[in-house]
Amino acid sequence: MAEDIEAQKADGNFELLSLAASGQEITVRDDQYEFDWILDAVRLSRRKRRHFRLIDTGVLDCPQMEWIAKAGADIYTSDEVRKDAQELLIIHNACKRGKGIMAYFYYGAFGQEQHEKQDDKFSQLQDLGGNGIYIHMTNKDTERDFSQLIQLAKNYRKGGSWLVYYHYGALSSSLMLLKKSGALVHISSQSLKDDESRTLILELIHSERSVGSNLILHVKEGLDLSILREIMQAGAFVIFPPSRIGYESPYKDLEKKAARRRLDFRAYYLYPEFPS
Repeated sequence: MAEDIEAQKADGNFELLSLAASGQEITVRDDQYEFDWILDAVRLSRRKRRHFRLIDTGVLDCPQMEWIAKAGADIYTSDEVRKDAQELLIIHNACKRGKGIMAYFYYGAFGQEQHEKQDDKFSQLQDLGGNGIYIHMTNKDTERDFSQLIQLAKNYRKGGSWLVYYHYGALSSSLMLLKKSGALVHISSQSLKDDESRTLILELIHSERSVGSNLILHVKEGLDLSILREIMQAGAFVIFPPSRIGYESPYKDLEKKAARRRLDFRAYYLYPEFPS
């Protein structure tokens, strides 16, 4: 039985190398394969000039992550896995040498109230994004202070990265200031419940666009075709769920048009989907 398990592992390892050698883009967790196999697969992928995305689950230590990043992997991690800011910067610097990126999803709270001294977490986030790490956040489970988000977005833009923000709930005019500050804002069509919100989204789209700054609408439920068409004509990225596309769909033409626009892979965390 043990020999069978080892054989299965070996088959999986060689399959990973085969995929990398064939030039396919690869996304794996660091607990799916041993370090040496991942490192070899990353090197093969980079020779083919393809992206190799490694999801950090905390299995590998900092030096191992540094080797993989230096070989050219894109590293996807979060504050639930890797909390040490110094480690993150070490791995990120390796990513830069390997011409990859680091994306960091921050789920926690800042703890800073307006006019109070910045706490360590907020200062660390400023440093991480300011050094070029792509920081992702949402207000789904943690309320966000827009003044803080705006401050971070401006700092990240200066550092050459973006704040990628996923917004849940009603739209507000503060989103416009956030977008103008250089953030990339994702919203769901579920936030467009009334005429006021539909007017506001058009104002958001038309507001100043800095490098990389845009608004991305995820279609979760039916919208009036005329409104959706106006949103797309205004320049927003619109993402439909894959299961929606069909010959009989009234949105078919708009879906095809939206599919022709390629969203920068740095504008989302792993997949261009709205976090559920």
